[in-house]
Amino acid sequence: MARQLQPREVLLHTLAHVFLEELSLDAGYPASSLRERVYSDEGMAGLLVYTATADAAGSLGGLVAQSETDRLAAVLHSAVERSAWCTQDPVCIESVAGGSGGLNLAACHACVLLPEVSCEKQNTLLDRAVLIGTPEEPDAGFFSGLVVAR
Repeated sequence: MARQLQPREVLLHTLAHVFLEELSLDAGYPASSLRERVYSDEGMAGLLVYTATADAAGSLGGLVAQSETDRLAAVLHSAVERSAWCTQDPVCIESVAGGSGGLNLAACHACVLLPEVSCEKQNTLLDRAVLIGTPEEPDAGFFSGLVVAR
């Protein structure tokens, strides 16, 4: 029997993407040298971001520095704040059934999609609105309280 997709998985996967993109900006890694792994099951949720390269980009040590509590909170806040705006809005935030197999909602290359090598789910099951809400329902997003009024 196939396992049903839970909304928490879309939330975590989208959060992993915006978080990974923010880490690439702050730590100096190209996004294509970082990978994500999402852990989601009843009673638990987690994200793993790791380097997958053996070249100079994989030895900068920037990810370790970003894991300090104060820095990690700032990166997370900045990632969510940055996800509140996309150059493709309002088309992006109002999108339904986009991407491969129609498995994305509010997600495009300008805001949430990562290089294919970075994503364990081939850039599917993403929805930026689950993080920040929509123009019609700005409080519907899980992190809408972190986002400065748009």
